[in-house]
Amino acid sequence: MIKELKDIVGAKNVQDDTDTLELYAKDQSLSTPKKPAAVVKPKNTAEVQEIVKLANKTLIPLIPVSSGIHFWGATIPGQGGIIVDLSRMNKILEIDALNRKAKIEPGVTWQQLQEALKPHDQMPLNPLFPHPKTSALTSSLEREPMLIPKYEYGDPVLTMEVVLPTGDLFKTGTASAANTQEAYPEGPGIDFFRFFQGAQGTLGIVTWLNVKTEYRPKHQKAFFVAFNELQDAADPIYRLQRQHVGNECFVLSRYLLALLLCDGDQKEYTKLMDELPPYTLVLVIAGAPRRPLERIAYEEEALMEVASQLTFEPKKTVAGIAGLETTLLDKLRNLPAQGDYWKTRFKNSTQDIFFITTMDRAGDFADLALTHAACYGLNINEVGIYMQPLERGRACHLSFSFPCDLNCEKEKETIRSLYLELSERLASEGAFFTRPYSPWADMVYRSATTYTWTLKELKKVFDPNHILNPGKLCY
Repeated sequence: MIKELKDIVGAKNVQDDTDTLELYAKDQSLSTPKKPAAVVKPKNTAEVQEIVKLANKTLIPLIPVSSGIHFWGATIPGQGGIIVDLSRMNKILEIDALNRKAKIEPGVTWQQLQEALKPHDQMPLNPLFPHPKTSALTSSLEREPMLIPKYEYGDPVLTMEVVLPTGDLFKTGTASAANTQEAYPEGPGIDFFRFFQGAQGTLGIVTWLNVKTEYRPKHQKAFFVAFNELQDAADPIYRLQRQHVGNECFVLSRYLLALLLCDGDQKEYTKLMDELPPYTLVLVIAGAPRRPLERIAYEEEALMEVASQLTFEPKKTVAGIAGLETTLLDKLRNLPAQGDYWKTRFKNSTQDIFFITTMDRAGDFADLALTHAACYGLNINEVGIYMQPLERGRACHLSFSFPCDLNCEKEKETIRSLYLELSERLASEGAFFTRPYSPWADMVYRSATTYTWTLKELKKVFDPNHILNPGKLCY
């Protein structure tokens, strides 16, 4: 098998030495490590197809990986097999500024995409300050929430090319028809692109993806609103989103905002933790490319009108931090090429619990999370809370971040127990886990038997030999 893999991709692109296998056996999550048999690095779609056909012949599992940064256990080969590392496929195949889309391969990182779009006065629709080395394609496919909630259904995914588990090539939407611009995910036929979203590489290996882009602002302003309780932010956001005010809009707890702003300086972090409010709403009003100043003016007027009605005060800073607006906008528009990930500045991992709910319930869920954290002896001031409105406030993404030192077994066990207990409780209270990674899969699928049965039947259709990332989701 190793010889055949080398014939497909070249000897130097197949690795089975101990150090390499150890590297791919684990990630930044608390999932149990498991070594693969080998790592193969294709450079194009044809090589991916040949690898998949070989896997069908040998019946060995394949686990698609697009970058070296993973937090949720989706790329750990729980049943062994071959890691298909797609990081060599890192080309931006097209930037269509007129139609605001970019065609990217799986190895394209957020930082790479952001820099490539700047000359076109465009920017990607990215999640909350992503690790600059994570795959933009994977983040988009896995439905990570984007910071601009104004898009219907909040989905940046357009058309894609997929190598099916049989080795056949498949394209979605208008890309499946000849002589098209490959732009629209819908039709002809069934909207197949939904099958491959959130599937953790179990139904196909995506080799390119068209994603939406946004105009890079010509002018912009950032406003900050301090809140003592998370639920106090719900009504202001509901009103602002219904009136289509602003682009980026999100809420961070004191801990997460301090991590973001301190740039790894422990003294600055301590100072920020003493001075920042418990929660801060960040709202960016931007104008581009047509009549940007007029747009900013009327949106700012609408913001102030809502603020006067609901008696909150949008400011250009919080806690008297000098230059906060400039700093925050710079972090939004310019991901660092190198450097640490902001969430892991003082501990080497963060274990996040995230789900979909409505903003009027977010405060109750936050109280529940903090109560559980306190029961496990955690400092509740160092529990990260992030609320991201979706679809103009119809729903929201809510996440809780628990810092963890992966080198400390006692701490890992504490966080693991908290993680499992709190996840079960949140689900029982109505939290909607739309991305069921690792331990969440059993929790989600055992409560939806008909849906689970349907997914398993779908898996048989797409992957009759059960070779793609077995053991994930309900497969």
